[in-house]
Amino acid sequence: MKTAVGWAFVAAAMLDAPVARAAAAPAPHGPPTLAEQATADVVPDVPRHGSGAIAFGGHAALRFAEDRIAGISNPDWASVLRVAGFAAARPHPRLLLDAAVAHDRPTDDLTVESARVLFRARPALWAHAGVLPLPLGRANLERDAPRGEFAERSLVATEMIGVPSSQLGAGVRGFSNLRTGSVLSWELDLVTGYDDGLVDDSPDGTRIPRGRSGGGDNNGLPALAGRVALAPRHNTELGLAAIAGPYNRTTVDGVRVDRSRGMSLVVADGRSSFAGFGLAGEAAIAWVDVAETLDGVFAERQWGGSAEVWRVLLDPAWRSWPRAAVSAAIRADAVDFDRAIPGDSRSRLAASLNLRVRPLGVIRGGWHYEIRRDRFDNPQPAAGASLVLASYF
Repeated sequence: MKTAVGWAFVAAAMLDAPVARAAAAPAPHGPPTLAEQATADVVPDVPRHGSGAIAFGGHAALRFAEDRIAGISNPDWASVLRVAGFAAARPHPRLLLDAAVAHDRPTDDLTVESARVLFRARPALWAHAGVLPLPLGRANLERDAPRGEFAERSLVATEMIGVPSSQLGAGVRGFSNLRTGSVLSWELDLVTGYDDGLVDDSPDGTRIPRGRSGGGDNNGLPALAGRVALAPRHNTELGLAAIAGPYNRTTVDGVRVDRSRGMSLVVADGRSSFAGFGLAGEAAIAWVDVAETLDGVFAERQWGGSAEVWRVLLDPAWRSWPRAAVSAAIRADAVDFDRAIPGDSRSRLAASLNLRVRPLGVIRGGWHYEIRRDRFDNPQPAAGASLVLASYF
């Protein structure tokens, strides 16, 4: 039933996509002010309906693919990669309300990705509370399916950070201009944190995404999450983010069952351009304090890295189609789920060819080859080719 509803929603989204329109952009008047940069970063300018005080919209992606693991085909050749919708209201110039829900393939469920109240305390300082997207790199802050060059997120994003990941909390976000002309942005939040699902609900070993906790806190103690990013020029950004806090329950029915155990995750990401090529990368390191009885079965240290390169090949794609462009990209990424043993890892090489129709959507052809290793270091090859249709609606 859930799959049928998802397909119906995506079909309606694709049919409705041509009527979507981008939010009105201000007339050019020179470089944007810091307040304009701050507002644009907090409230991304994506295709939407409505204007003024109320706006709404969404995006969807369909995936058609042939996937093979150890030579065996996956029968799930057609799937809904992502369906998301959002609504925003501005009852006052300083106040913004927004909400977003999505059915995403990594979570395989309908989740609330954002339900925030944002207050602009100063031109470049925002306070927010509610269900917040964790500031763990651009991959978790920019989740729109038509964005980027790949249909699938990197292994670092999906297998370590757990993108998409949102949690209940409150915090502040600020921006400042440096003397060098760069823009420094920062965010600091108190959130519910990950829960003990990263161990208790992880039959394959420690998996941080299994501890995604969006609506509650199982131990009564918050986690601290934050990010600092430097943008020295347009389309260039370097960011460093982290989250740390307890994840386990210490009491059950009033009986103390364990001491408080913490986890921490550090994420570095960056993007830039050079000689006509776009460059992006991200890396993550995680530490998890597991019970002594689980040593050797559940990992305490993990790491992962990703690097991608892309280039626009044709812009416009055809003279009669000036809003279309063709680009190609390649990405290499790897994650090691347990630094203490040779196995329990994944490494992947992926390529993508994109026909982008600005600003509404993209058609992506993709290919990937992957090596998966179990805890005994036995390799298992996987490969696939895909066609993805992604569009705003």
